[in-house]
Amino acid sequence: MALCLLGYLAPAQEAAPATSRPDTTDTLRTLTPPPSAQVEGPIKYRAEQIAFSLSRKMTHLRGKVQLEYQNITLTAAKVDIDWNHNRLIAEGVADSTDSLGNPIYRDAPVLTEKGTEPITGIRLEYDFKNRRGWVVQGRTNMKPGYYRGEDIRKVGQETLLIRNGYFTTCNLEDHPHFYFRSAKTRVRVKKEAVAKPVVLYIADVPVFALPFWVFPLKRGRRSGIILPTFGESQFGGRYLEDFGYYWAPSDYWDATVQATFYEKTGLVYRGEFRYRKRYAFNGNINGRYAPKDVLTGKKKQHWALDFSHEQTVGQTLTISGRGSFASDKVFQQRYFNDFDERTRQTLQTNLVIRKTLPGRRSLSLNLNRFQNLQTGETRFTFPDLIFSQPSVSLFPRRGSRVAWYQNLTYSLTSSLKSTDSRKPQTDSLGQTIGFVRTRKSAWKHDLATAFNMKVLKYFTISHSLTFQELWVPEYLDYTFVDSLNTTEADTVRGFRARHTFNTSISTKTTLYGLWEIPFSPLKVIRHKMDPRIGFRFTPDFSDPRYGYVQTFRDTTGRVLRRDRFAGNLFGSTPTGEERALTIQVNNLFQGKVISHGEEKKVELFRLNFNTGYNFAADSLRWRDLSTSLRASPVEHLSISMNARHSFYRKAADGRRINRLVWADGFKLPDLVTWRINASARVRLKAPERQPPAGKDTLAQAAPSDTAGFETGYRDRTSRYDPFQGFNVPWSVDLNIDYSYGQDANGRITRNLNTTVNARMQLTPNWRVNYNARFDLINREIINQSFYISRDLHCWEMNFHWSPNPNFSFYRLEIRIKEPILKDIKITKTAGNRRPF
Repeated sequence: MALCLLGYLAPAQEAAPATSRPDTTDTLRTLTPPPSAQVEGPIKYRAEQIAFSLSRKMTHLRGKVQLEYQNITLTAAKVDIDWNHNRLIAEGVADSTDSLGNPIYRDAPVLTEKGTEPITGIRLEYDFKNRRGWVVQGRTNMKPGYYRGEDIRKVGQETLLIRNGYFTTCNLEDHPHFYFRSAKTRVRVKKEAVAKPVVLYIADVPVFALPFWVFPLKRGRRSGIILPTFGESQFGGRYLEDFGYYWAPSDYWDATVQATFYEKTGLVYRGEFRYRKRYAFNGNINGRYAPKDVLTGKKKQHWALDFSHEQTVGQTLTISGRGSFASDKVFQQRYFNDFDERTRQTLQTNLVIRKTLPGRRSLSLNLNRFQNLQTGETRFTFPDLIFSQPSVSLFPRRGSRVAWYQNLTYSLTSSLKSTDSRKPQTDSLGQTIGFVRTRKSAWKHDLATAFNMKVLKYFTISHSLTFQELWVPEYLDYTFVDSLNTTEADTVRGFRARHTFNTSISTKTTLYGLWEIPFSPLKVIRHKMDPRIGFRFTPDFSDPRYGYVQTFRDTTGRVLRRDRFAGNLFGSTPTGEERALTIQVNNLFQGKVISHGEEKKVELFRLNFNTGYNFAADSLRWRDLSTSLRASPVEHLSISMNARHSFYRKAADGRRINRLVWADGFKLPDLVTWRINASARVRLKAPERQPPAGKDTLAQAAPSDTAGFETGYRDRTSRYDPFQGFNVPWSVDLNIDYSYGQDANGRITRNLNTTVNARMQLTPNWRVNYNARFDLINREIINQSFYISRDLHCWEMNFHWSPNPNFSFYRLEIRIKEPILKDIKITKTAGNRRPF
């Protein structure tokens, strides 16, 4: 290290020696500038040799030089400081050549300013006064890319000028896979880079050129143009897809507008508006619009609108809603790629305002709209007002002791509902000629009491009594028409009430059993059985004394019962007395296994049975036996089964007759319905991931390194990423669903469907995903898709192929990985791919 001479502090002294001897210390020395130098503060240095020229006011540092000035650090082979011009010149030392004879420099200058990436080159100049620099054959790394240029000038705290340079995000700096070469580039650190003209090189081959281009350097959400994708489809011919603009004026909301142009049918549009503020509200609105029919090209407007909203107001009020609207039933079928959207039959909108009241009470106001896309029927429900009082003790406890009557509880629910329905009328050709409009209103009150008490230590007795009152503004009045041998109904406008009730009592207990299994990993099986037996009573409200049901007899003597409250919003009047014995048995089987020397309890399966016997029925008194099974015998395998059996025989026409199946000998109950579902997952164990923290705004909710709102680009494939979270060599999710059923006439229906989701990582760079749904009985493919992904270092390839009957397409895309450059891609599409 060199000794620091004090000549600059005493400029009247005689000249010092030209060079100094080496210093053996390892610390940084302080070089104090002369008073004439316009340098703010001292310069710390380290070097193997130092030389001074007092007459020329120059300082020369040689050999592994290190300088520190304010927040700037410089390392180089040699450094010269000109105090007259407040300028520093740093260079490396050429000590060898490459295969082409170009010099290779040792200890090339590297300038690092706090908060910015280092800049290096073969020669560097820096102006202390103006804080400007100039680098020959310079290069620097500023996220998300790398810059090189014949010279790089620093003209401000956050501005670089690059001449004859290039920009790339490929980390192979000496020979990148792609780069953007430009004669002039202006870089605003962490904001953007403006270059002109721009030529894209791939594998050193020029691909295309533009007069200028703006490269955004700021990650995250920001406004900008969304570049389109070129392609071709049988759907509308050649197209220019999803050209638009993304606007992010605030951290709390943003908007996207895009358009796709089809050669045959013109433009289709899409838009999205999003908003979010943590602990306050969040939601979005999505719209799609086509001014022409996509198949014929004729002017016919089609549109769809989806929205969702969640909002919290204070501690006790919440507002939430979700809904979908569409112009007609063909929009989803013709314009959407997603299978579930194309087969959608209904649209529903729901808005809920919920207020929590003292005492755990709540009041909610609901608005609902239902639309059947096949029939054209719409139903609007408003208001749907619900007041709820949860179960509370009728006699509150006042001490630690609990009296038997303090187990008596009550609950109350009151519901006011009004609907307005429109159902289209069609002529013989199926054309709509009008609508039938129906309005209904009703108000229902439910009061329930319950009582639970333990008796004889092992038994629990439960009793319930439920009252229901219904208010309607109109009801039906029936008259018998002899000429028609049936009844006719007239609507009578006027208030009418209906009062119904039912009561039940039951008792239950719990039994336990243990079985030891020697010489097995499963050491013990524990069986918990909860039998319950009860009695339920409901009067026959069709009795004339109640006045809810009118009774007539036709010419054949057949009794006709007509409900005055038929078609109301809360259900018809209960008819037929019920004095039913209810029987229920719930079983839980658990096991105890020894794994790695530790005892572990596992649940094997649950098996439940339910049936009943109605003493008041004149026939078919036994209720069907319902059985349910839930099991997870091994990890990643779950099985569920539901079945219903009848105790009665069938007649020739398939109807049940009042004769038990075992009347003429032992026979198992007759199977009526049966459904079994099995889901299995086979994969290597993936590392655990921490759940993401809650985000306050849209800006925080969008990760900076994924396709979200970068450069005005919102990646269309981000709607469904088949490889999201996929970091294992392979995995298979399999679901099989089988159902069997008989209707009242004995007709049998069977369905067997399976869903497969297989993902494989064939190599570190190749990934394959396959999704499919199959109808195994009809041997048909409902829907299937292949996704193939290839990591190409700084590029990636995605291939999506959906070979489905009447709807087949493929899409090949090769694009740059870096999110801010994902608009740079090559796309090829063919088939029946739709706009949305």
